[in-house]
Amino acid sequence: MSEPFKGRCGKCEHVFIVAHLPMPLTLAADLMKRAACPSCGSKRPIYVATDAKEPTNV
Repeated sequence: MSEPFKGRCGKCEHVFIVAHLPMPLTLAADLMKRAACPSCGSKRPIYVATDAKEPTNV
Protein backbone atom coordinates (compact mmCIF):
# COMPACT_ATOMS: atom_id res chain seq x y z
CA MET A 1 0.00 0.00 0.00
CA SER A 2 1.44 3.41 -0.93
CA GLU A 3 1.45 6.37 1.41
CA PRO A 4 1.64 9.97 0.10
CA PHE A 5 4.50 12.18 1.33
CA LYS A 6 3.05 15.69 1.44
CA GLY A 7 4.78 19.05 1.25
CA ARG A 8 3.51 22.47 2.34
CA CYS A 9 4.45 25.64 0.48
CA GLY A 10 6.10 28.22 2.72
CA LYS A 11 4.77 31.03 0.52
CA CYS A 12 1.07 30.21 -0.01
CA GLU A 13 0.55 27.32 2.51
CA HIS A 14 -0.76 24.98 -0.22
CA VAL A 15 -0.39 21.29 0.73
CA PHE A 16 0.48 18.91 -2.11
CA ILE A 17 1.80 15.38 -2.70
CA VAL A 18 5.55 15.28 -3.31
CA ALA A 19 5.94 11.48 -3.63
CA HIS A 20 4.14 8.21 -3.00
CA LEU A 21 6.04 5.99 -0.56
CA PRO A 22 7.49 3.39 -0.45
CA MET A 23 9.98 4.03 -3.25
CA PRO A 24 13.76 3.85 -3.49
CA LEU A 25 15.36 6.43 -1.19
CA THR A 26 17.43 8.04 -3.95
CA LEU A 27 14.34 8.60 -6.10
CA ALA A 28 12.33 10.01 -3.17
CA ALA A 29 15.21 12.37 -2.24
CA ASP A 30 15.45 13.59 -5.85
CA LEU A 31 11.71 14.32 -5.97
CA MET A 32 11.90 16.19 -2.66
CA LYS A 33 14.84 18.31 -3.86
CA ARG A 34 12.98 19.28 -7.06
CA ALA A 35 9.60 19.90 -5.39
CA ALA A 36 7.76 23.08 -6.36
CA CYS A 37 4.31 24.29 -5.33
CA PRO A 38 1.72 23.47 -8.02
CA SER A 39 -0.40 26.41 -6.88
CA CYS A 40 2.04 29.36 -6.89
CA GLY A 41 5.17 27.83 -8.46
CA SER A 42 7.45 28.62 -5.51
CA LYS A 43 10.39 26.23 -5.09
CA ARG A 44 11.51 27.28 -1.62
CA PRO A 45 10.76 26.98 1.15
CA ILE A 46 8.83 23.71 0.93
CA TYR A 47 8.12 22.12 4.31
CA VAL A 48 6.98 18.65 5.33
CA ALA A 49 3.20 18.88 5.69
CA THR A 50 2.12 18.02 9.24
CA ASP A 51 -0.91 18.85 11.31
CA ALA A 52 1.14 21.55 13.07
CA LYS A 53 2.34 24.71 11.31
CA GLU A 54 5.95 24.22 12.42
CA PRO A 55 8.47 24.65 9.59
CA THR A 56 10.29 21.38 8.84
CA ASN A 57 12.55 21.80 5.81
CA VAL A 58 12.32 19.27 2.99
